[in-house]
Amino acid sequence: MNVNLNIKSRLKNFTVPSKPPLLRFTIIDLSGVTVYHRSYVSEVLDEVLFSGFSAAMIAFSRELGTQLYCIKMEGVDYYFKTRGDFIFVVGMYPRVRSPSAKRFLRLVEKEINWEEIDTYLNKAIHFQTEEFEKKVEQTILDFQIRFRHLIRD
Repeated sequence: MNVNLNIKSRLKNFTVPSKPPLLRFTIIDLSGVTVYHRSYVSEVLDEVLFSGFSAAMIAFSRELGTQLYCIKMEGVDYYFKTRGDFIFVVGMYPRVRSPSAKRFLRLVEKEINWEEIDTYLNKAIHFQTEEFEKKVEQTILDFQIRFRHLIRD
């Protein structure tokens, strides 16, 4: 039997655990507007306020000549990555180590067709396409499966 087929059939039956390792994922434009957001926990976080805060922190860190990498708040580690006009933020359960968060952000960044985005007048529209959403949802699910052993329900 094909091993990839066997893995895919097991993935179909997998659901995100009630305490997932990846808690939130947000893409923000540099002005602070949310262009993509997914949460895997009950929200106590105002997405609009968080996006504005994140953009302000990135601008402040640039003003200081440094790069914002991580903020720890309320038992969640938020990791940041910027590219072009966008900020990628992932909120992780603290037991997930920073190299894993970096890897996740790199994987999402690879899913983006940057050449296509450059042709759009409104670049944020790319993040609302069905194709992008499917790719990112699969990347998130793969991550949740890989690191689910860190969290006990």
